[in-house]
Amino acid sequence: MSTAPDDPVPVSDFLAAHLPEAAREMMAAVVRSVPDYEQLPRELIEQDLIHRAEDNLRLFVRLLGEGREPRPADLDGMIDVAVRRAREGIPLDAVLSVYHQGALAAWNFMAAQANTSAEREELLRAVPQLLRYLGIVIPGVAGSYLHERQDLHWEQREAKRTLAQALLQGKPAELLAERFGIVLGGYHVVALRTADAAATVDGVRPAMRVIHREIDALSPAALTVLDRAGGWVLVPVGEPVARLDAAVTRIAAAAGGRVIAGTATAAAVSEIPLRAEEAGEIARLALGLGRPTGVYRMADLALQYQFARPGPARAWLLGLLAPLTEHQHLMEALRAYLAHDHNRVAAAESLVVHRNTLNYRLNRIAALTGYDPGRSEHTPLFAAALTAFDLAAAEL
Repeated sequence: MSTAPDDPVPVSDFLAAHLPEAAREMMAAVVRSVPDYEQLPRELIEQDLIHRAEDNLRLFVRLLGEGREPRPADLDGMIDVAVRRAREGIPLDAVLSVYHQGALAAWNFMAAQANTSAEREELLRAVPQLLRYLGIVIPGVAGSYLHERQDLHWEQREAKRTLAQALLQGKPAELLAERFGIVLGGYHVVALRTADAAATVDGVRPAMRVIHREIDALSPAALTVLDRAGGWVLVPVGEPVARLDAAVTRIAAAAGGRVIAGTATAAAVSEIPLRAEEAGEIARLALGLGRPTGVYRMADLALQYQFARPGPARAWLLGLLAPLTEHQHLMEALRAYLAHDHNRVAAAESLVVHRNTLNYRLNRIAALTGYDPGRSEHTPLFAAALTAFDLAAAEL
């Protein structure tokens, strides 16, 4: 670092005279130690990154000579790079590692030239300035990177929301999807419904953050229209939708209440509105019937789904139970008898009554309705009638 043993060259002068060599050493160290940069094209490293390293060193040299810390305006170039890296999808830890690894490489480069005690002392005197420099540059770069990623994430989420709304409403969406760079196809349509959800998670973060996080983990390509009461999720058919069950369980635990998901599969975009209606009805039924947190499909609620449809069959089933609705003990006896698979002893024990009392109540049901719960051909009618009755009650 010196031209004569007793006349050491200041660090700033030495760096200024060796900018290209030091910059190349810095980028070689970065490429070796930061995997995301190791994969970059060689021409990008040669034409851009080494020049950026030179600019960084040149700024440090100037500040070292002026004996001051960087001001906001001094960071403009590095901020621009941080924003670009955010848009390129390079992780923040990789972006920040560049500054640490680059500073270490530059220090080693200068230390290798320090042959005398005077030169080493000169180098050590520059350490506080280097630390102050990094202490201002790194937070500034990190803040700009995170702000850009937040903006990008919001833009992407809004784009997906707009596209999901169009698909759910059956509106033309091809041009919109092309504009956002999204390939359309078949979707699992998920109607998400929450009940008794807490306003916050851990007393601080909105539950919506948990919902979005879980859906993003389930499928980055999912399209969503969500609010705290639930909403809609469109998961591409190729994604492992089986993981939805675990995601719904985690959402419920974080939100502090039941979370119900009804699902139906649309093989083509044109089917999405119809399948959304189906999934929404399944979720409504599961929620109204008090089903626990989980994912429900048509196979789980096919009977209830059918009985929820208005029609003469539903009206007849509700009429079958009409004579019993004023006699709560008879309704309870009927439920217990069916729940225990026609086992009168078990049903009586669950009601804490004598078996003869249960028999009397079942006979009363037969007398009032004209149908005997004990007859094999009448039992399914009572089971269906209770289903229709519960569905009607859930609609009130």
